[in-house]
Amino acid sequence: MIELVAASTAAIDFRSLRFLVVDDERDQRYLLTKTLAGLGTARVMEAPSGHDALAMLDRAGAAVDILVTDLQMPGMDGLELLRRVGERKMPIAVIIVSGLDSVLLASAATMAQAYGVRVIGTIDKPATRGKFYAVLEQFRNPAPEKTASSGVEFAPSAHDVLEGISAGQIEPAFQGVLDLETGDVVGAEALARWRHPAHGLLGPDVFLPPLARAGYLDELSWIMLSLAAMEAGLWRSADLKVTVSVNVSATSLADPGYAEAVTQIVTGHGLEPAQMILELTETEAILNIASALENLTRLRMRGFGLAIDDYGVGYSSMQALSRMPFTEIKIDRSFVCAAATDPKYRLMVEHTIAVAHQLGLKTVSEGVETRTECHLLASMGCDRIQGFAVSKPLEGSEFLRWMTERRASKGREHLLGLRDMKLFGT
Repeated sequence: MIELVAASTAAIDFRSLRFLVVDDERDQRYLLTKTLAGLGTARVMEAPSGHDALAMLDRAGAAVDILVTDLQMPGMDGLELLRRVGERKMPIAVIIVSGLDSVLLASAATMAQAYGVRVIGTIDKPATRGKFYAVLEQFRNPAPEKTASSGVEFAPSAHDVLEGISAGQIEPAFQGVLDLETGDVVGAEALARWRHPAHGLLGPDVFLPPLARAGYLDELSWIMLSLAAMEAGLWRSADLKVTVSVNVSATSLADPGYAEAVTQIVTGHGLEPAQMILELTETEAILNIASALENLTRLRMRGFGLAIDDYGVGYSSMQALSRMPFTEIKIDRSFVCAAATDPKYRLMVEHTIAVAHQLGLKTVSEGVETRTECHLLASMGCDRIQGFAVSKPLEGSEFLRWMTERRASKGREHLLGLRDMKLFGT
């Protein structure tokens, strides 16, 4: 029994989508625009080169939802175009259409994602309606949070962020984690937000980089731990028993007294250690190995959950798994997204899930947005998912209200056997 809660609505209305097709061959542009028009799209613009496309996006980027680009073009090719789109932080989705082999298509998509570009799929030529439809099913444009993270004007220093932390302007937003077997929301990850008095609600892409460069992630880690434990303690008082996950700083793990300090904070807010999951990345997992192992082992002995975050992005995955007392693996969203359309990524995700289960670990797939991804992960045996397909990040009181309403709704339902996954608004 699987029930999903999404932040936005159901099927895509192709009539609302606006495309920019980029290909140096006139015949190919004609075929692509005709194919997209046949899907009922609102508007399809054309550009014969990367230079022309970039100029059009600079002038009217907000009027384009999806960029459809070839890779092999004279002058500015598709790779450079994607790089420049990423550098400009343009809020558009991308479909790569090319006659190159699948390995090169996958490499180009991975490169674009590394530049911060949202690639929703690749299509090998000839591009048919069916191929476009399969990729566009991956496209969702959830209503963005009202944050200033999309603006590039404000570039705070580490000192600015530390002042914000001292002023109590950092707050957690909670995104639900859903169990694919039961359909229950069993946890939430605490995601940091900065409520700036002048710039509004800022996402972590604005304030994490300066903190990381200056070596001050530890300060943010401690405040997020305390705030998340406090909110989860309130949930427990309301008889809501879900886990809460918080990211851990590598600097924190180097402190021999870290486990004791964490225990005092968590229990001080009326939370059991088993209700707190501490997340660390693969890179953090291999730093300060002796002190990290001491702290993590002690935390596990006390009942805390431990997750390796963004699994698959680093280079020491199996080594980290073999020597750290993890309880779950969080599969990076780039792998989840690519697995829906690329057999190689699908194989990697399947392998990760199989290895995790052999080691007795739970698997959580991050960044899950579409019904296709949900079905695919369920068929692979993934245990849990997190992303907009479950919920958007919510403030603590909103999360409690959402969970209370969800629990009441499920209590009124009589669910028999398996049923199709259902997406509906919060």
